[in-house]
Amino acid sequence: MATSYEAFSGSFKCALIQLNPKPLDAEHNFTTASAHIREAAAQGASLAVLPEYHLSGWTPEDPGFATLAKTAYQYVSKYQELAKELKINIVPGTIVTIEPTSENATVESNGTGPAATASTGSHPPALLNIAPFIAFTGEVLGSYTKANLWIPERSVLTSGPDSVRQAAAARPAPQHHTHATDEGPPKPHTVIETPLGPVGIVICWDLAFPESVRSLVRQGARIIIIPTFWTKDDLTPEARNYGPDVDAQFLKAALVTRSFENTCAVIFCNVGGPVEEGYTGLSQVVLPLVGPVQGSFEDSEVGMRIVDVDMRAVDVAEENYKIREDLASDNWHYGYSHER
Repeated sequence: MATSYEAFSGSFKCALIQLNPKPLDAEHNFTTASAHIREAAAQGASLAVLPEYHLSGWTPEDPGFATLAKTAYQYVSKYQELAKELKINIVPGTIVTIEPTSENATVESNGTGPAATASTGSHPPALLNIAPFIAFTGEVLGSYTKANLWIPERSVLTSGPDSVRQAAAARPAPQHHTHATDEGPPKPHTVIETPLGPVGIVICWDLAFPESVRSLVRQGARIIIIPTFWTKDDLTPEARNYGPDVDAQFLKAALVTRSFENTCAVIFCNVGGPVEEGYTGLSQVVLPLVGPVQGSFEDSEVGMRIVDVDMRAVDVAEENYKIREDLASDNWHYGYSHER
């Protein structure tokens, strides 16, 4: 695992880029994102974050969605060049790419992540939803594959843990006898050491599971980055009858809760767009003791905002709440394993 190259000062400026992706037009979306990143760097931002599905939008019913996945990961190298040129860290939202272990994919690697082309076959290749962290040096320091898929995604994508299981099943059986307990279940969440400190990435519906953020915090994460494509399209009319802002209430409550209950900074970047088309937006930075930080998005407006991330709030919250200290205790009473 690569690590950072310079000391972290304790606070930094983050660019929240609330895009409205043009469906299946990766070049247009990359050009738009790049312009915002250049503007963010000119304003002194140390980190730029894009939403989930920022290259493709969420159009799984269109055959072009899977077709784009064959080549989409090539944009990571373009973001690497941009990060190095502008000296800015980038989390380019998520990129849907062909699952490397798919029986209908031929995999090549350039050292920065998966790249695959589909071979002929009767079944389409499995797809992964991946969020990389790119340092200001242009290096990919790590990536995360979405573990908790939203209900409509489950017929389209393969989760990170399932991908690991499939890869393990595809490997030749070991010659020596092994016990079922030799290898535990896949660990879906791993901290990435970055120039901004230890970072954890979760994606969209992962937010609904406290275990996702708690797992990363127990490994030392102080910043949780959440690329998201969260709209109002999926709730039933009956659910909507309980209030027009159900999704906004969910997001606002969950983001503040995850930050306070884990003494961590949360950087949440959602897609934007017209309210009448179901967009929620609300991209924001949340800090313990503070809540949503001034300058964050309060609606679904498309654009870019620079928000100050004061990491001292994380330290002061921990000094007062001692949540991380309790989690690390040998006599912690909720049954978590202390294996890392």
